[in-house]
Amino acid sequence: MIVQDNLRQEILKSRVLDGWVDSPNAWVWEHVGTVHTVQGREAGVVAFVLGAQLFSQNGARAWAGGRPNLVNVAVTRAKASLYVIGNRQLWKSAGVFAVLNRYLPDGGNLGSPE
Repeated sequence: MIVQDNLRQEILKSRVLDGWVDSPNAWVWEHVGTVHTVQGREAGVVAFVLGAQLFSQNGARAWAGGRPNLVNVAVTRAKASLYVIGNRQLWKSAGVFAVLNRYLPDGGNLGSPE
């Protein structure tokens, strides 16, 4: 819930939706949610944001990685594109995220030094 709430706030604060949607506040409540709240819905593009970015948060990553339905729901919502955002080094060994890691392109950091 913390990631979802913070993402909503950052989107609204950035004003990126101004001029694109009639009601940015309503848009973030309809389009930004947890894996559980988006279950059953589809979108052209899905950003799968992984929290637990601290090394010490192994328990949270193990819990999420121990439930294949979380990853399945997240990736099957995307009709065209899926973006996975998080610390790959920490998540790639967290249960079923190891499988997801195999399907992601290597070096997926935009703008990283060559």
